[in-house]
Amino acid sequence: MTAPDRPGQPANPTEPEPVARRVLIISADIGGGHDATGRALEERTRTLWPGSPVGWVDTLDVMGPGVGRGFRRIYVTNVGSTPWLYEFFWSSLWRHRWFAESSKWFTGVWAGRRLAPVVERFDPDLILSTYPLGSAGLAWLRRHRGLGVPIGAWVSDFAPHPSWVYPQLDLNLVVHPAALPVAAVAAPGAPLAACAAPVLERFRPGDGADAARRCGLDPGRERVVVACGSYGFGAVEEAIRALVDIGDAVQVVAVCGRNEPLAARLSRLPAPPGRLLVRRWVDDMPTLLRAAHLLVTNAGGATALEAWATGTPIVMYRPIAAHGTANAALMAYAGLAETARTPAALVACVRSRLAGRRPPRPLNAPDHPSLPDLGLPAVAGTRPAPDRHASARRPASWPLRPQDAFFRYVQSPTVAQQIGVVLELGPRPDGRPLTGGDLAALLARRLPAITTLRRRLVSRGPWRRPGWVVDRYVDPAAHLDEIQVEPGDDGTDAVDRFWSQPLALDRPLWRILLVGGLPDGRARVAVKLHHCLADGLSAVGVLQRLLDAADARPAGSGTAGPRTAGSVRRWSGAGGREAARRAALTAAGLARLALRGPAPRSALNALPRSPGRRLRSVTLPAAEVLRAARACQAHASELVLALTAGALGEAHPAPVPPRMRAMFAVTRDPRRRAPTQGNWTGAVTLDLPLGPVPPRTRVGTVRELLRTALRSGQAEAAGLVMRAAGVLPAPLHAAFARRVYTRRHLNVIVSYVPAPFRPQLLAGAPIRTATPVVALADGVPVGVGVLRCGATFEVGVLLDGSLAAFGDRLAAALPAALADLLAEVDGAPLDLDEAVADECTAGTRLLDEAGLRAAAAVPPGVSPCG
Repeated sequence: MTAPDRPGQPANPTEPEPVARRVLIISADIGGGHDATGRALEERTRTLWPGSPVGWVDTLDVMGPGVGRGFRRIYVTNVGSTPWLYEFFWSSLWRHRWFAESSKWFTGVWAGRRLAPVVERFDPDLILSTYPLGSAGLAWLRRHRGLGVPIGAWVSDFAPHPSWVYPQLDLNLVVHPAALPVAAVAAPGAPLAACAAPVLERFRPGDGADAARRCGLDPGRERVVVACGSYGFGAVEEAIRALVDIGDAVQVVAVCGRNEPLAARLSRLPAPPGRLLVRRWVDDMPTLLRAAHLLVTNAGGATALEAWATGTPIVMYRPIAAHGTANAALMAYAGLAETARTPAALVACVRSRLAGRRPPRPLNAPDHPSLPDLGLPAVAGTRPAPDRHASARRPASWPLRPQDAFFRYVQSPTVAQQIGVVLELGPRPDGRPLTGGDLAALLARRLPAITTLRRRLVSRGPWRRPGWVVDRYVDPAAHLDEIQVEPGDDGTDAVDRFWSQPLALDRPLWRILLVGGLPDGRARVAVKLHHCLADGLSAVGVLQRLLDAADARPAGSGTAGPRTAGSVRRWSGAGGREAARRAALTAAGLARLALRGPAPRSALNALPRSPGRRLRSVTLPAAEVLRAARACQAHASELVLALTAGALGEAHPAPVPPRMRAMFAVTRDPRRRAPTQGNWTGAVTLDLPLGPVPPRTRVGTVRELLRTALRSGQAEAAGLVMRAAGVLPAPLHAAFARRVYTRRHLNVIVSYVPAPFRPQLLAGAPIRTATPVVALADGVPVGVGVLRCGATFEVGVLLDGSLAAFGDRLAAALPAALADLLAEVDGAPLDLDEAVADECTAGTRLLDEAGLRAAAAVPPGVSPCG
């Protein structure tokens, strides 16, 4: 293992609290060992860090259509039919360094390029690899794109080989200290460590007789399990025949996995009743191994590790070529298994073992220390491995996606692109108000597990988009301001100054302001992030990771989103029919965008630009908003958008234009997007009616405008344009962004965040309200954000500093518009059957107060967001 002061060594293997992490497991469905190791790591992850979302990636499926099927066929053919070829390849990796390095380079480039979008989409804080090609791809991403999150690679076999171990990764973990010298020769200079066998907790010693009864075996016989992995490789029939001939004192259980032909052949073997039991795939392998007095297998893969953890003696019979032979030899050297190569030797070995003359070596012998908890805390606390080539070239960085770079380019001296939230907090349980020290202590605990807040922008050259690097350590004090206001000052001016100051671009792009000294122990906390770092949903997602549930659940256990309870399983692309539908929708949206004229003229957009900002907050009762929405057969987002249109008409200085064009952000598939980093939303533009019309009529008009825009493919087309712009050189990309994101095409920005904000705690202080803040655009001086927070809808109106009086009128007009609407609809009874039918016609998933629901006439996978 590396010395404590060297990169790759755990910097802090223990944590003061179980902070949830976003964990991505890189595995492959080729045999069962890689997934078995991944399941053990997932289980331990959930124990160490409750509430952690865990995503799975099948490396072979990601590498391209048919790759997984092809690789599995090649593997089965080599092991079963041409073992000499497999052995030749294996031996060449060890004999010829150039061959090993070339193979790792080729697979690394291939897998790395394909893994990049998956890693970016999931936005992990920790990556765990159990498959060599996946590790090669991650090593390439670390080398060429500066993948800055901790990466660990677990060797699923007992004996590592050159394709398993990579110096670029933070820690390569083997299952026994005897394997460390082998791994060191396989990849000189790689950071190494040993951990316990990566198997599920259920694989542990227990009562063998009880386990035998549960498995339907004879407790009075010596029980020998023959299991050779999911493919059933090796001389299984030969071993079974020899073991069956021992006599009735031995009961043989043949586990054939997915090898149906093998199971059929074994079922036809002549054997006395009860002496041979043939099983196919076994779901309860821990109980079967506890029931076994001995395991006979063909290699030191997952089955052997599971038997080792269960305390079941192991005999390797005629190990399969290459890695099987290496595993058997190293396990025998470590005293954990015996090897037999003939039927007579197998029978003698089994009889000797069953007679108890060769007791198994004790598990976790004290002279063989290893990292606890499968090494997960060690990997999470590693320092990034240095790039040995960094002095010869520009340091590697992860390029910004075109959508993220867009918001870096549109920033100007008068328009800072920053979004976030302002929280109103009550006193802590001990009665004292929240302090800067409380926040600093919280950030110090949480920042190591939140990659988003450690991202820093770097230049990748004048013709390329900027890139991200992830800082290992971020000083909370450098991002935290605290002020104490005088009596009678509610902190409004301090919050306005906070939103008027742009973020420094030479450090991670976020900042927090704490306003203390408010009456009754209250405090106000403003959190802002640069728009290139997050959109509205991402900003809420990263904020959730700083919060605790209001009940007694562990920190971070309920703040990772609705999919926390289960794994985010295999990543795969859309089907052909869905892809064709999206292509047609996008083409229609592009035509609509091309025919879209300039935005209507408004006196607000002609005002001189100012870097100063004013924030106005409005609270709308959720019960009244939802009651009005049901009466109008509209979604809450549609209703709020209509209320905004009415309020704009009331507050706009004369002459009032008949319409104003609003940009309204939508997310096309919230289930497959990263919730804590990046801009993953599309947008539609709507010409909101400002004229004096009945409130209910305005809601109906806005509802139809929004649904028509969504059906037209605008959101898909806008997303395509944003992505396509990324192929331009950086200067042209920036010029394009500044050209389109201006008052020429927009009058106002409206954002509805479809993620309900539940009652939670920030450093022990209860959150009472959360006001969202959206960014403005060049010549677009008004931005409206809406967020559901408990029993209220919180509306944040951000304005150019010259529009303070307009902001006051707009803030007063919003609740008045709701009151007018309720006065109109209260006299008309709600037809619930009609409303339900309208809500269910399109089958689209939208996030509302109860989570995901159906809303009418909206394309599948599209929901409003910020």
